[in-house]
Amino acid sequence: MSGGDWPQWLGPNRDGVAVGEKLIQPKSGEEWPTLWKKTLGEGWATPVVTEGKVVIHHRPGAEESIDCLDASLGKLLWRHSFTSGYRDGFGMAEGPRSTPTITGAKVFTYGPQGILNCLDFTTGKLKWTVDVAKQFRSPKGFFGRCCSPLVVAKLVMIDVGGPGTGVVAFDVETGKAVWRATDHENDYSSPSVTSIGGVSCSLFFNRDGFLALEVKTGRRLFFERFRSPINASVNAATPLVVGDSVFVSSCYDVGGAVWKLKSDGKGGVSTQTIWKKGGMLDGHYSTAVHHDGYLYGFHGRQERGPELRCISIADGSVKWTSGRMSSGNLLLADGKLLVLTESGELLLVAAVSKEFKILHRQQILGFETRAHFAISDGKLYSRDKRRLVCLQLAKD
Repeated sequence: MSGGDWPQWLGPNRDGVAVGEKLIQPKSGEEWPTLWKKTLGEGWATPVVTEGKVVIHHRPGAEESIDCLDASLGKLLWRHSFTSGYRDGFGMAEGPRSTPTITGAKVFTYGPQGILNCLDFTTGKLKWTVDVAKQFRSPKGFFGRCCSPLVVAKLVMIDVGGPGTGVVAFDVETGKAVWRATDHENDYSSPSVTSIGGVSCSLFFNRDGFLALEVKTGRRLFFERFRSPINASVNAATPLVVGDSVFVSSCYDVGGAVWKLKSDGKGGVSTQTIWKKGGMLDGHYSTAVHHDGYLYGFHGRQERGPELRCISIADGSVKWTSGRMSSGNLLLADGKLLVLTESGELLLVAAVSKEFKILHRQQILGFETRAHFAISDGKLYSRDKRRLVCLQLAKD
């Protein structure tokens, strides 16, 4: 049994849903086997997987390192390293938080000091690099720069932040800036993409709110202010596209909202608010997933013990809650939820609206497992602050 690749942040469609995966639920007393482990440096970047290769961005010591590994064996195939000048002002991890993107035989990475790199996926050779912090004066933010690159056609887009450079699109072949748009501050959310009325739209959740730009030109299509009144706050979850609607969520007295996106028939896009309210599914950093009309995700601040919840996408009503638990991330595979908590525990949870039901649980990593994870060809790839592990979740 095999499935598709996991080549970017939140998987093939940037929505946390695996394509073609078939999971085997372990019998009572059994566990999913671990195939290999690899020592890592600091960072919270997700491993990404394409064509039997895993790419991971981390910081072992004074350098940032982009490693390519054999997906089945964990053997190092190539490595690209460079000195990191980033120092975290709050004493948090100083490694990369953004997830690489693999597309068109290229790997795109973005680190906390503001370096955007393009590497050859086969050899690891550097094709081009842009010092975004220096060239565009990108703000450092609370914990360094964080935006998993969004690649659409011949453009790679990131949330840069600042007057006239809120979002910048670069040519994938040369690294030259193609367009710049908005004055919004950057934050900790990564963008997604959708098409409305034939218009390709990149969706950003920046510090001020929910923004849509035309991919080709950077033309602003709409903006909805969705920001906390608290300055010491971040927007970190990715805009989740569900058909012609988008779910956006944040903590810090912001809440969640669903907007329907509509074409105005003139090349523009408008929004219709379906619902907007707090206390239903307020995500701190984790992005929810959608399945059969319901959203599943973490509600509440990470440090206070959030809850895993199921809510209706139609009206935001809560269908079930797990009760207080360790925060974490989740994805949908084979119609079930895979939940990886910060305490390093992997849960298999039924993706049904009638009840919260754990089908299997297994300790696979240590504490401070905050990075998202990936699944490809029946194998799960996940990391904590010091190691990367590969588990077999389905038969080859």
